[in-house]
Amino acid sequence: MNYSFRKKNKIVKYVVIHYTGMKNLKLAYDKLSNINSDVSIHYLISRNGLIYNLLCPKYKAWHAGISKWKKNTNINDYSIGIELENKGHEDKYSNFTKKQYLSLKELAGFLKKNYFITENNFIFHSDISPNRKKDPGEKFNLNKIGINRFKKLNSIKNTTHKINEMLSLYGFHKSYIKYHKEYCIMSVKRSLNYKSISPNISKSFIDNFYNLLFR
Repeated sequence: MNYSFRKKNKIVKYVVIHYTGMKNLKLAYDKLSNINSDVSIHYLISRNGLIYNLLCPKYKAWHAGISKWKKNTNINDYSIGIELENKGHEDKYSNFTKKQYLSLKELAGFLKKNYFITENNFIFHSDISPNRKKDPGEKFNLNKIGINRFKKLNSIKNTTHKINEMLSLYGFHKSYIKYHKEYCIMSVKRSLNYKSISPNISKSFIDNFYNLLFR
């Protein structure tokens, strides 16, 4: 198992949700627990809802890669990673199962309570690396585990925001908004569960994005 020690000034405050993107659970488990691979994860949830705790969250797993969120970089330093078994966009991307959602909801409750992680800090791999990653993707629905990422924004819902301001409020790092805006747009569309993912900005998308942030 690959891991690093967390530095004393790096406090866990995010949960990053991924999918495995591999043909089956065994291949994913073997890779995530293999010291010769370049990745690792804290938790893995099978399609049957079985939760594997591969690494204690006090250690830093190698799951986020090159990543940025809000004002933080190298999100591995600040996060707990969860992998959901799913073949992914490259091989018959499918809906997540009811059992996966039930187990993820239970795990999310545990992490919120024991690591003081707020709902706005449950984020996606595609959020922290929008130019590289698509997971967990448009078929993942965070509402099914009772998490509302943006409820803290309700107090400013009556104001008007331009698209870049909305992307910043969503949480994207300023460098992503500047250099990879089109990928940020596509990441938001995945959060909105769009069936067709493109960088096009329409009025309906703006309305949907506004409702996601301020509803």
